Amino acid sequence: MDKLKKTLYLGLVSLLCLSMIGCSSKNAFKVGDIEFSNQDVERVESILTATSNYTDANYLSDFKSSKDNKEITSKVIDYMIDNEVVYQKAQSEGIKVDENDVEQKYNQIKTMLDANADYKKSLEKANIDEAYLKETIKKDLVINKYKEKYEEDLKVTDKEIETYYNKNKSDFKEESIEAYHILVSTLDDENKQVSDSEKDKLKSKANKIAEKIKSGKDFEKLAKENSDDKSTGKNGGYLGYFTKEDKNPEFTKKVFSLDKGQVSDVFETPYGYEIVKVTDKKTKQKSLEDCREDIVNRILAEKYLQHIEKLKDDTTIERN
Repeated sequence: MDKLKKTLYLGLVSLLCLSMIGCSSKNAFKVGDIEFSNQDVERVESILTATSNYTDANYLSDFKSSKDNKEITSKVIDYMIDNEVVYQKAQSEGIKVDENDVEQKYNQIKTMLDANADYKKSLEKANIDEAYLKETIKKDLVINKYKEKYEEDLKVTDKEIETYYNKNKSDFKEESIEAYHILVSTLDDENKQVSDSEKDKLKSKANKIAEKIKSGKDFEKLAKENSDDKSTGKNGGYLGYFTKEDKNPEFTKKVFSLDKGQVSDVFETPYGYEIVKVTDKKTKQKSLEDCREDIVNRILAEKYLQHIEKLKDDTTIERN
């Protein structure tokens, strides 16, 4: 797996996999004096699967691409080790976080969970309760604080930036899409998910709209009549041009897989059921200046990953 992706998703995994000590099943690995069980690993794997539609898909698609269960488990353990090594180093340096920051982050996550019943159920199935979530958030914030502290002392030169850009130009192409959409919202007046039975009715409604489109009915007319996104619905569902960064990942993952002129099947996002018609696709090469901040962050991420490898070299790690 690409090392940069591994670094970029370190925060996600630390949120999911730290503080899983104390289970009675057989140990899977040990970092320093801290032991992790096979049950811990299984729990992390189940959470990663549950969150597959709620994070940037690149890492998780790599994670799920393997059909070999042993390979998947090995990848999960790799991530858990990386995070535990960093967390132990942060502890040794006395890095702490404010409880108010923990509470604020928890409230942000709780709001997201309350807005998506399926996500909430997935985490409940993985036995993620309030106390557990707050503890893992606390550790995740400690790791992030350590990372920020480490990167403060790093310097990235103009030469490094130029060299990175020239070697990775293909990474800095911006794809944009012009599209129309029809939204059948599954949120109530308080922006919370409606009941499962109500969602079934709304999905049926969306499917009927999709059938009308397939039979040749005008997409824009149907959007004006049916879309719950009133701001675009009055214009036939027109979204204009947008990039992957402009919309939520569940939406862009589906839409950017469509060809020009293609209409999607019904698919779900945290806002409801979507039907999208792509009318144009464009790709342009970004200039070095447009990419400068991104490149700096990538170089810092690579240097940080190298630092983690050094930390692992200096730590006693046992894998069973």
